[in-house]
Amino acid sequence: MSKIEERKGVAGEDRFRDLVICNDCLWAISLLRITPKFSNCPICKSKNLEVVPVTDQESYTMRIKEKRGIEIEFAR
Repeated sequence: MSKIEERKGVAGEDRFRDLVICNDCLWAISLLRITPKFSNCPICKSKNLEVVPVTDQESYTMRIKEKRGIEIEFAR
């Protein structure tokens, strides 16, 4: 079972959103509440996905830079 499928097991009980990033092609998405199940990247088909939980009190800004890659800044 992937990290995304494990996290979705509690979707009906808790309000949450997750930031999901593909470590291979850097595709990213915010999952809000219950979303369709997927365990691989829809762009490159990799299963190398990283899930970052984000609470209702948190926000994030994501920047993609050529030299540095992805920068993610979290705030409350």
